[in-house]
Amino acid sequence: MFKLALPGKFFMGAAAACIGYKANKLRVKSPEDIQKIANALKHSKRFNDELNKPGATVDSVMQKLGLLNARGAEFERITGVRWPL
Repeated sequence: MFKLALPGKFFMGAAAACIGYKANKLRVKSPEDIQKIANALKHSKRFNDELNKPGATVDSVMQKLGLLNARGAEFERITGVRWPL
């Protein structure tokens, strides 16, 4: 796993609440599924951080968006719910 500072913990808590609201019958079948969901959360944060970075370029933002879309697709495949973030 990865370590989080306080803002990251707030972000992850908010993301979990959002996911729980959207998919209150979410069924996770394995520890690998949990890791894939955590990766989607991590890449959402990285994309958001890149958007807010003063020196961000279109290329850097698009790269983070591509990674986020790939992880969101994994989430949807596992849960049957579209990635909400």
